[in-house]
Amino acid sequence: MAVLIHKVFLFGALLATAIQVASITLPNLHRRQAATTPAASLAPDVTAAAAPAQPWNNPGQFHLNKSFVIKAAPTTRTYEWTISQKTIAPDGLERPMLLVNGMFPGPLIEANTGDSIVVKVTNNLANGTAIHWHGMFQNGTNWMDGSGGVTQCPIPPGQSFTYNFTVPNQWGTYWWHAHAASQYVDGIVGPLVIHSPNEAHLGHYDEDVIVMLSDYYHTPSPTLVSWYLSTASDGSEPVPDNGLINGRNYFNCILDPQALFPTHAPCHSNAPRSVFDFQSGLRYRIRIINAGSFADFQFSIDNHTLSVIEADGVDMQPVDVHRIPIHVGQRYSAIVQANQKVNSYWIRAQMNLNCFNEENPALDASVKALIHYAGAPASQTAHSFDWADEAWPGRCLDLEASMLKPFVVRDAPPADIQVILDMSFQKITKKQVSLGYVNETSWVPLKKAATLFQANKGNTKFAASQFIVTLNQTQTVELVVNNYDEGSHPFHLHGHQVYVVGEGKGRYIPGESPLNTVNPLRRDTVTLQTFGYTVLRFVNDNPGMWPFHCHINPHLDAGLMVQFLSLPRAVKAFKIPAELKKMCTA
Repeated sequence: MAVLIHKVFLFGALLATAIQVASITLPNLHRRQAATTPAASLAPDVTAAAAPAQPWNNPGQFHLNKSFVIKAAPTTRTYEWTISQKTIAPDGLERPMLLVNGMFPGPLIEANTGDSIVVKVTNNLANGTAIHWHGMFQNGTNWMDGSGGVTQCPIPPGQSFTYNFTVPNQWGTYWWHAHAASQYVDGIVGPLVIHSPNEAHLGHYDEDVIVMLSDYYHTPSPTLVSWYLSTASDGSEPVPDNGLINGRNYFNCILDPQALFPTHAPCHSNAPRSVFDFQSGLRYRIRIINAGSFADFQFSIDNHTLSVIEADGVDMQPVDVHRIPIHVGQRYSAIVQANQKVNSYWIRAQMNLNCFNEENPALDASVKALIHYAGAPASQTAHSFDWADEAWPGRCLDLEASMLKPFVVRDAPPADIQVILDMSFQKITKKQVSLGYVNETSWVPLKKAATLFQANKGNTKFAASQFIVTLNQTQTVELVVNNYDEGSHPFHLHGHQVYVVGEGKGRYIPGESPLNTVNPLRRDTVTLQTFGYTVLRFVNDNPGMWPFHCHINPHLDAGLMVQFLSLPRAVKAFKIPAELKKMCTA
C-alpha cells in the first residue's frame, strides 16, 4: 500500500486570518460576567406579551404528502428562492434572521432518484451567499456543490444563480444550507428528501415526518464569530441560548438578562412548540436532521422506542434504541409505532452539556416538541417522563458503529493509498487566537476565487491557507484522522460516503489499532472523538474539489478544513458555466 503522510504539527508559524461575515450586523458584544442576582428578583426588560403568529414557519412541510409519487418517471423539480433578512421570533425573542422565501426553516425539496433539481436563488442580502446540498454526490456537477471559496464564489448581492444537478444513484434524508461565512446559523437551512422504490424499508411505515433539530442563538452569528476569533473567548465556543425543533420552541423571556450575551430585545411569552399529530396504530418514519451549528443532541420520544433504519442516506438493518445521539450535519431515520395510550408525549432533543466549555444561564438544554394523539385534549404540554434506564454519556459520540449495519452489505475495499490528517487547535498567531489546524494549515476562505476554478485552469500551487490533497487515480483512499483536541468534531466529506472502518482512543497505530472492513458503517458525516482516532475509507471516483471539514460552525470559521482534489485531469476538462466564474469578478 502506497503511503502519503503529512506532518503532524506546525510550530512557530504565523497565519493571518480573514473571515467573511454574513449580512446581519450588530454592535460588538461584551462577554457577560456570571450573574449574582437570583433570577426571580431580576427586573425583566422584556415584553411579556402573548406570542405573535409565526407566518415565517410552515409546519405542514414537515409531514410529507402521501400523494407524492415515488415510482414516477424521472422529471425536473424546479424551485425559485429569494433570500432576504427579516426580524422574526422563532422562540418568542425577536432577532434578525436570514429567510428563504420568507420562511424559516426554508422550503422542503422533495424528489426521486433520477430527478433533476433546479433551484434559482436570488440574493437580496447585503453580502454574498452560496447554497450547499448536504450529502448530494454531485457526480459530474462538482461546481454545483455550493461551497464558497471552494466550488464557487458567493452569489453577489442583488444577483441570481441557478443550481442544476441530477440525483441518479442515492436516496434518503439530506438537507441544504448556506455555505458562505456563518449564514446558515442565521436561518438559511431546509430539508431535502430523496425517495426511491429501492429503499429497503419502503412499506414498513405509514407516515413520513421530518424533525429538524438546531441549537439557536439570540445574537446574530457575525458578532458571535468575531467574539470567538478573539482573545476574549479564550477558545471557548459561544453556548446556545435555546434550541429549536422545526424552527419552534419556547423561551422564558425573563432569562434574557442572564444570558451569556443579553440582547434586551422584545420578547413574547408562550411561543408555540412544534406539534406532531399521531394516529393510534400507525407507523411513523421520523427523519431527524441536526441542522445546528454546535450542539450534539440526544433525541428521544417518551414511551416510544426508536427503530433506526437510516443513517446519512444509507439504509440500515433496524436497531431499536431509546435515544439517538446526533451531531451537527448528521441525519437518522427511525420508525416509531403509535402504540401508546391516547395522550400527548414529549419529544426531547437534549443538548449534551459535556460538549460545552461555558455555561449559559438562559439555556434550557432540554429542547422539546409534542406528539399529540388524535382524540387527546389539545395542549402545549405533556405529562410523560423521560427514559430512566440509561446513563447519560460523558462524551459526545455517535451511535456505536457496531450497532449500525448497512442493509445492503458492502465490505470496505482494500486501501491503495493512506492519508494521515491531524486535527488540532493551536494559538500560534501574534494575537494569540485559537485556530483550527489540519496538519500545518488553518483554512481561510479565498476572496473572489475558488480552488475548483484554479484546478480547472491546471494550477498545481494553491495559497498557503488552502490545504489540498491531490488524488490522481481512481483508487481507495484510507483516511486516518487523529484528533488532538479535547472536543469532538463532526466531520463532513462532500461528494462521498465513507466507510467507517476504525475508531478509538489515542493516536492510530498501524497494525495494532483494530479495523473492521466487513460491512462497516457508511455515512457522510462522522464524529471524531476527543483525543482519539478515526479511520475512514472512500473510493476516489468522483472528480472534483471536495471539502472535508468540521461542521461545527465556529470550528470551520477557525480553519478546520482540508480539500481533496480528486482526479485533476478530469477536473481540467470540466466545462464550468461562465455564469459561475463571472461571480468571482462581481
